Amino acid sequence: MKLLNLFKRKKEVQESENVPETKTIEVSKELFIEENKIEEQGIFENKEYNLDKIYAFATKDFEEKGYDDALINPDHSYSSDNIKLLKHDFQILIKRAYKTYEDYIKDIEFHIQSRNNAGLIDTVKLLETTLVKTQDSIEEVKSIEEDFLNEAGLIERISLSYKRGFMRGLAAMSDQILEKNV
Repeated sequence: MKLLNLFKRKKEVQESENVPETKTIEVSKELFIEENKIEEQGIFENKEYNLDKIYAFATKDFEEKGYDDALINPDHSYSSDNIKLLKHDFQILIKRAYKTYEDYIKDIEFHIQSRNNAGLIDTVKLLETTLVKTQDSIEEVKSIEEDFLNEAGLIERISLSYKRGFMRGLAAMSDQILEKNV
């Protein structure tokens, strides 16, 4: 109680001295903290690593990266090393997609069993449909992995995109030399 009186007394002193009160400004956490907005598309949706991530990586334009790399270091071994790194990154995406889908299937199978025991027939049918779709996605990831091992398909697109940019960078360097009037 004495603590409240202390604040009350302080306020009275400020009013008597005509000292302007300091205003408190509320600062929202959104000003400093960016929260991830999660799209709720379903109970089991796991968008971390899946076909969308694989396709997004494969359709990315690596020409600009190749072009910039050629200007930094025009050595072909540097280009080969960067292509290897891109291939390893792609392989990591494939492995992570497998892991995500496998974990997702385990979750679905558990829910199928528990909802079946509870007699929720419609929910079980929906879960079984989701299971089939997920298994189809795993088959597509397997196909992408086979193409990857044969240096075809999406990985070929990534390599060609980078190589084209690297060659453009080398040509740009030569053009600069040709433009000089000696």
